[in-house]
Amino acid sequence: AGLRRIRATCYCEPGITYSGHYTHEGIVAGRNIDIGDVAAVYAVAEDGGVGDFIGYFEFMDTGAGIDTDGDGKGDSIKKGKSIDIFRNDLASAKGWIKKYGDYVYFKIIDAEG
Repeated sequence: AGLRRIRATCYCEPGITYSGHYTHEGIVAGRNIDIGDVAAVYAVAEDGGVGDFIGYFEFMDTGAGIDTDGDGKGDSIKKGKSIDIFRNDLASAKGWIKKYGDYVYFKIIDAEG
């Protein structure tokens, strides 16, 4: 599978992740089925194409995400419509969004090589 464009939000609340590990930079919240997978994440270029490589992130957490169906409950992460990238503090989260915006490209890396 190729690169996929997806909404990317940030969270900075410390704690134990869905996978049982403590939060730290380099993890991302996604669908339950992706827990344990690693994603290569790229910026969106000015022309909308794939931009610079940002880094590798491991799916260690999950969550609700943004409300996409108007019922007042977050569901975008569960539906695979967004990912939530952990940042150590609010300033770092705001810096991420300022630098990369609301979308990224990502590809799940096959652990088998």
